Amino acid sequence: MSPPVTYRPRASLRMGISLSTSLVLASFLGWTMTPQHIRDLFTPVQVLTLLLFLALMVGGALALGLSYVRADVEGLTFRNGVRTHVVPWTEVKAFRYRDGDPWAFVVVRGVIEQRPLLGIQRSDRDLAEANVADLRARLAEAYGTERPDLPEDGDTGTDGDTSS
Repeated sequence: MSPPVTYRPRASLRMGISLSTSLVLASFLGWTMTPQHIRDLFTPVQVLTLLLFLALMVGGALALGLSYVRADVEGLTFRNGVRTHVVPWTEVKAFRYRDGDPWAFVVVRGVIEQRPLLGIQRSDRDLAEANVADLRARLAEAYGTERPDLPEDGDTGTDGDTSS
């Protein structure tokens, strides 16, 4: 079996870190450059509200950038934002990654037929294509077959039908 591997979105992580750093520094600079008599007009609730919005923006940017997809012998573990999902190989039908998709999707058996894999994003270009190809190979390995029904173009691998 292939060794465990973890994929992370490189471009989104760089953007999340740079955006978060810029927001925090700009907020600090804006607060310190505001005259004291104006800062005195802010109530503690207003200051806390501004800090809450700053934390939400930084948290959102970092949550997207810190998403990941981990593949091992058991199956997939992936974090999308703040939620982590565990999907065994027996529940994975295919991986979808078409030209217009912003990120890869795992097609699973169950009520929710597909879940986004935010750890593999279109912004990483060739790296994302290679990561999806590796996941497809691992899926074929997990099923013990070459799985000729998995197309290379990133469709569902179920003859175009994702409703089953």
